[in-house]
Amino acid sequence: AVLGHGLPVIEVGKLFVKICSACLKQENAIGIYTSGTVFEPEFYIKASTMMCEGDLPLFNWLYFGLYQTENGLNGYTYGMTAFGKEEIEVLESRLSPQDLRNFIFDIAYYVLDGDVTLNDGDTIGFSEEQKLKITRSEGVAVDKDSLKIELE
Repeated sequence: AVLGHGLPVIEVGKLFVKICSACLKQENAIGIYTSGTVFEPEFYIKASTMMCEGDLPLFNWLYFGLYQTENGLNGYTYGMTAFGKEEIEVLESRLSPQDLRNFIFDIAYYVLDGDVTLNDGDTIGFSEEQKLKITRSEGVAVDKDSLKIELE
């Protein structure tokens, strides 16, 4: 654990990733349990290199889950609550797995990078014309409430 003592949670999170990456370079390191899953050292270290380019290490902080149902592909985040944000879910999408994961990644990045709070009834989009409705309701793949983003 890293205690921030008043530092912004994003900065504390970056320090945590740096420390964990250094520990994972040890010869006998076999993995790290974070964001509800176990990551191989090579994956975690490679994901942390995003910080070298000034980007947030979202793949170190969040788990992006995908699962299929008869009504479409669903996706969710796990780990947003560590940053004081609500988890994000997209239900019954027709996107490819990669496109859905990228879509959720972009929304999560926007929220964390800009310290944005999304609210029930808001809309979000990646262009002036795109207005995707946001609804807060009981989580489907996550505990507690989550923010559902409607793609259609």
